[in-house]
Order: sequence, then structure tokens, then C-alpha cells
Amino acid sequence: MSSYTFICLTDNQVATFVDPQPIDAEAIRSHAFNLLREHASTAVVEVWQDEKLVEKIARDGVRAWPRGDASGDAPEITP
Repeated sequence: MSSYTFICLTDNQVATFVDPQPIDAEAIRSHAFNLLREHASTAVVEVWQDEKLVEKIARDGVRAWPRGDASGDAPEITP
């Protein structure tokens, strides 16, 4: 397990959320996608390890969770 820093950036490169995480390399993309779902203004998540940019994960169609539900479960839809 290594430490990575996830930085949520808006379209104009403003950091809206910084999330340092001890995480396995295999879980980086999954965690970044969760951040994209939780933070609607995020256009891209940069993943850093120390002073090295590891990866940039763009929104590319990833939808934000409906307000009040960041649990990962699909919202219940009633007719």
C-alpha cells in the first residue's frame, strides 16, 4: 500500500478537493471515479505520489451521484 494524493480540479484548474489516501495502486481509478461521482464540479482528478503525477482521470461521462447519496448505491426510483 502506498500513499497517493487525489486532487479534484474544475474545468478552469481550480482545486476543489484534495484527498490524501493510503491505497493500493490497483484501487486508484476506482477511488478517482468515486470522487468524480461525489464532486459534481470536478472535471478531472489528478493522482500524485510524492512529486510525481501518476495519472489524470477525466470525467468523460461519469455522472455525479444525486444529491444526498454518495453511498455508491443506485438511487431508488419510484413512479
